[in-house]
Amino acid sequence: MSCKLLFTAGAKGGTGKSTAARFLVTYLREQGVDPLLLDLDDENRTLSRFFPEAVQVQIKKKASHDVLVEQALSRLHPLILADLKAGTGRELLDWWLDVPFEDLRSLEVSFVCLGSITSSPDSVQSFLTWTTALQERVCYVVFKNLKDGEYLPDYDETSQAVEFQGKFKPHHVVIPRLDEEYQTELERLDLTIAEVLSFSNGRSARGKDMGPILSRLLVRARLRNYQRRIYEQLDLIQPALLPAMGTVKGEKE
Repeated sequence: MSCKLLFTAGAKGGTGKSTAARFLVTYLREQGVDPLLLDLDDENRTLSRFFPEAVQVQIKKKASHDVLVEQALSRLHPLILADLKAGTGRELLDWWLDVPFEDLRSLEVSFVCLGSITSSPDSVQSFLTWTTALQERVCYVVFKNLKDGEYLPDYDETSQAVEFQGKFKPHHVVIPRLDEEYQTELERLDLTIAEVLSFSNGRSARGKDMGPILSRLLVRARLRNYQRRIYEQLDLIQPALLPAMGTVKGEKE
């Protein structure tokens, strides 16, 4: 059985990498694929906040990241999604350089790097630091988070970013700016939009009170449209996200 491992590039904090991961998890589950979730962000544990079933990995030393490869080689999970700690720590980049990508490819293990960038130059540079180290060893999916503005000149125009896009042909997903009030409520209650849309009697599937704002019909309608815009983009890059074997929900077996 092949395995695909999706991981968030340890970019600058606040770029929305965990937001991107949350959309990916709920999207994949709607496709009938339930990835193993690994939370390696020992500072924020954002993935675990929204998905309590995520396995928390204690990062105490460089070898702690070996769990990524170990889980991939276990053949127990065709798809793994790992949320890494923010930052471009040299130690973590050095760990990636130790990974025997060629050997793993022969064992049908592949990697997808999930980047998230904003209008901040630092967010782009920190991501490109990773791409410089990883090169063609992985595939890339870049989430353009427009929370701070729609103009991303450091990704769209600088020579290093343009060269990266031309050489590695990354997939792109745009995350539009979400109403600040809604974003605050989702973060405060540790709720994904998918949970809000599937609520019953004012409570989420995990039994969380939705509160007065997210329970409103028009708010949920806006969130549904917002999520659909992102899911439609993910539909276009399904082959990059889904494991090689098995069928996707809706396909004929």
